[in-house]
Amino acid sequence: MVAIIRCTTAETQHVEFKEKLHPPARREEWDWSITRPKEFWTKGSHLTLIATPDVYRTLLVTRLGMTRREKAASDLDEKLRILHTLLIDRPVPLDDLLGMLHSRYQRHLVAEGQQPEGTGKALIEALIRLRPEVQSTIDHIDAATSGYRVHSESKAGHALAVQRDATLAIPRMAGMVIPQLARWDPPAERLYDDVPPPRYLALLGGPSGQLPRSEIALEDHLITHDTENLVGWLGGPTGHVSWRQFSYHGQRLFVANANRTIAEHISGADIIYYNDTRKNLILVQYKKLNAHRNGFYYPDSDSSLNKELQRLRAVDRYAAFFREPHDEHRLCADPSWIKLCPPEAIIPQADAMVPGMYFSRQHFEQLRQDARLRDGSKGGVRFGFSNVPSYLDNTMFSRLVETGMIGTTGVSTDLVHRQITRSLDEGRMLILGYLTGDEAPQSVRNSRRRQSQ
Repeated sequence: MVAIIRCTTAETQHVEFKEKLHPPARREEWDWSITRPKEFWTKGSHLTLIATPDVYRTLLVTRLGMTRREKAASDLDEKLRILHTLLIDRPVPLDDLLGMLHSRYQRHLVAEGQQPEGTGKALIEALIRLRPEVQSTIDHIDAATSGYRVHSESKAGHALAVQRDATLAIPRMAGMVIPQLARWDPPAERLYDDVPPPRYLALLGGPSGQLPRSEIALEDHLITHDTENLVGWLGGPTGHVSWRQFSYHGQRLFVANANRTIAEHISGADIIYYNDTRKNLILVQYKKLNAHRNGFYYPDSDSSLNKELQRLRAVDRYAAFFREPHDEHRLCADPSWIKLCPPEAIIPQADAMVPGMYFSRQHFEQLRQDARLRDGSKGGVRFGFSNVPSYLDNTMFSRLVETGMIGTTGVSTDLVHRQITRSLDEGRMLILGYLTGDEAPQSVRNSRRRQSQ
């Protein structure tokens, strides 16, 4: 559907202020809201022609965006949220554009609001005739709204989806707000399974996949000894690597994507997250629910599971060996976790993770023996959203990591280095997060989170 918004001078100034706060080079998600009569906004989302007045009060189509209805502002008014607002290089006088419509569309034209389907289509066709370059803007908004579709049989596509999900999980575990990590450019070419999958981080930002220098804080004086070690661990024999570093309220977060093998040989994905201030390690192994088997994970059919659980037990034992009575309290002091999530068919542009179930390694192994999960064919064990009695979701898991309520205590970077090497040697994709710097009290972090919402 297509819509028209005629902005007031105050609304135009508000949008211009937002654009100055979020320049395109920073690739940050932002939106703005207005209120309009309900009768002209009765359906869902609309590609929207945004008309703003010039100094002579002439309305020009200066921007395109995607409008969504939010909620009723009153009995007669609707609150609208406009996302993905993009400037048009050469604005078009709104009256000139409307004048190009055939009389049969003129009769059904709505001065402001959602247009009938035929009229909306004719409006876009007229705009493209006047400004052919607008097509790329429309394509960008469509991709940002609909996301990048992953072919069901593409191992490289699913590898990219998992990297994206795990990469977005890292700042959440660190308690950071980094919206530009969700802004990426989908691969221009088809993905092939017989080559290494693209690194999600390499698809962020402008030319050559680089974010603005001010956003990744790569100045020499910020590269500490610890991050130099991490760069060394990920260099040379690692293979395909992309990494970024972010600064946030006095802390620095190092994020990396790495793998050594082609897509069809990848055995899975690991998140390794280490908080250097707390000496707190979290290791998450991804497992995929089977879309062809009604969205369940069947552990008895996973030939690699027992070997992976052996590894996780060994990591947990190693961490427990160094645990001391005076260490910080943890609800769960083991580092090893498993995330079960559905295969991602569409990779969105929004800052949203794939819904999933997180389990500590011990909880996962306990559930394998739980009678409630023996409801598969011939009493087989299966994990699904419909039968698992309890799990942590994305929000609960990331908040527990951020507040230091789960994960190891007092573990040195030696274990981190060993697990990086082990993940890559076993043909797994690695998504690495390394947080360093002084932490503010939780009350301060909570206040920052509220202010960013």
